Amino acid sequence: MTDDMAALQAQASRLEREGDWPAADTAYAAVFHASVRGGDVAPAADAVRGQARIRQQEERWEEAEELAELSLELAERNGLRQAAARAVNTCAAIRYFQRQYGAARTLFEAALERALDVGDDALIGWACLNLGVVANIRGDLREARTRYLEGIGSFVRSGDKQNAALVYNNLGMVCADLNEWLEAQVCFERAIEIAGRMSGNPLLARMYANRAEPLLRLRKVREARESLDRAEQLALRVGAHGALSDVARFRGMVSRAEGALGDAEAHLSRAVEIARDAELELEEAEALREMGDLQRLRGRGDEARASLERARELFTRIGADRDAGRVAEMLWEDEPVAA
Repeated sequence: MTDDMAALQAQASRLEREGDWPAADTAYAAVFHASVRGGDVAPAADAVRGQARIRQQEERWEEAEELAELSLELAERNGLRQAAARAVNTCAAIRYFQRQYGAARTLFEAALERALDVGDDALIGWACLNLGVVANIRGDLREARTRYLEGIGSFVRSGDKQNAALVYNNLGMVCADLNEWLEAQVCFERAIEIAGRMSGNPLLARMYANRAEPLLRLRKVREARESLDRAEQLALRVGAHGALSDVARFRGMVSRAEGALGDAEAHLSRAVEIARDAELELEEAEALREMGDLQRLRGRGDEARASLERARELFTRIGADRDAGRVAEMLWEDEPVAA
């Protein structure tokens, strides 16, 4: 590969990381044409895969799938096994973002098998992370935990600290869902430790927010508040609306645990408002679930039902079937029983 080609690839990758989709697409197109002229297929396959990711971000699904499949075909015809494995992973991601979770799982498993064959630790990590996310959505928390642990090992081997931190955060959330609070705390603290070494990491705010729940469950209320304060500072600095909604939701949970139910409701209302304004359906659903549970506690059954039904609707819309089922159980508990 020539120095000019490497510079073009670096520019395209940088523009993609910065979220400048049109400029990144143009840069990837330049890489593709230059590689075709030079008779070097490997950068061409990578560039087309980059364009597929751009179309995915723009939700131009058919074009994204066509480009990912073209990248796969170029790689397979020219014996580029690693590039082919990564193209399969991109095909899987496109299906995932369309909420076609069954098809996505099958393709992520195929990508993992290919990655293991070529010893691509970075891709092994990504495939395991993605399979963990799909398992979590399906409600199979044990499988999700296993996949996340495999992903952490692969990212550590490849030296990818940022993604190792991301998987530790996901693992912490699974442990929280399993009510394994001490393990959750350890995972979130490990995520924070790794991510804190990388200045400007936008995930750090969410990690501090997530750590508050196991601290609260372990009755470390002061530490939970301190973690939320830190999360809010970071989230305000980078404009992380999802983390701000989470902070407000967890503050509501802290206030409820302390018996300050009015304060708890105010925090949860704020969490719903932030999420709704930013069109963050998952965060809105989580806040509404907490709000509905609090309203039930305060004896406001009609309001509670409205909050919980809206939460169930949002969870169902985004494919979070396990969470939707949990809310359905909460609604069922309030149904009158015939004597």
